[in-house]
Amino acid sequence: MKNIIYLLLLQSASYLTLFADEKRSLPNVKHMIDTHIHLYNTSREGGVPWPPEDDKVLYKPHLPKEFEKVSKSTGLTGVIVVEASHLMKDNKWVLKLVENNDYFVGLVGNVNPYRKDFESKIKSLKKDSRFVGVRARNGGNQKKINFSDPKIISSFKILEKNDLSLDILTNGGGVEAVKEIDKLAKKIPNLRIIANHVIGYNFDGKSVNPDWIKAVESLGKNKNVWCKISGLYQRSTKQPAPHQISYYENVIDVLWENLGEDRLIFGSNWPCTKNTGNYDSYVRLVNEYFSRKGQAACDKYFWKNASTAYQLNLN
Repeated sequence: MKNIIYLLLLQSASYLTLFADEKRSLPNVKHMIDTHIHLYNTSREGGVPWPPEDDKVLYKPHLPKEFEKVSKSTGLTGVIVVEASHLMKDNKWVLKLVENNDYFVGLVGNVNPYRKDFESKIKSLKKDSRFVGVRARNGGNQKKINFSDPKIISSFKILEKNDLSLDILTNGGGVEAVKEIDKLAKKIPNLRIIANHVIGYNFDGKSVNPDWIKAVESLGKNKNVWCKISGLYQRSTKQPAPHQISYYENVIDVLWENLGEDRLIFGSNWPCTKNTGNYDSYVRLVNEYFSRKGQAACDKYFWKNASTAYQLNLN
């Protein structure tokens, strides 16, 4: 009997959360660009490097048709795919997958910066105008990239020379990850750097780490750094993640105060959003925060800042 009551309470809580999500408004903007989703097909011969097979939610095909179905009702007008695979060939696989589909406006690819042929690979991919940048990864090697390595600096300067951006994933990296991006931004001041998923902050509902705040204050002085307010559900230490903006806003406030309305960018991290809620709920969650900042700030967050950081030439 106790188990039945517990299940009913959980179900009631789920309905209340869904109702609260639906009561929130969707963005009222000219464009809305999601700068962070992943597309892959787990049924491809040889499988995919990510996600892991034991992930029952994510380990299934996630392809353009499904994303369009779940996202267009929110008012989304365009999307940037971030390549989750470290395999060089998969960059072109994604570009081919979304060929002639104007909804998919860009690709942040994965090209190992330790490669000797990094520049030639970049130039080859750049022949497709939707190739807008690279996410820093050490190939299939889980070893962390050393951002002070001369080879890495050289590769990132190639991105700068080719007017391409650099995405950096620092999940759970803490204060030191913020400091590393800060140093890199100072070394290559004309490279557009986009920190993913609130610079990897682990939301726990507690006061923001003062050392992290101090590091973000320093990072914000670099005008070549943007930050995606993305992946909030995944960065929560509490799972399923809360749908209340109050759980996240003290951290977002720090980023707002130090990077300002010109350098915060919208991204969802779909299909990872499925682990906590649907796509619509995520859009409404972040819109609750930014709509409070006024229409100009909302426009910048949902599309203008992305257009600048990724050179999308939207107007």
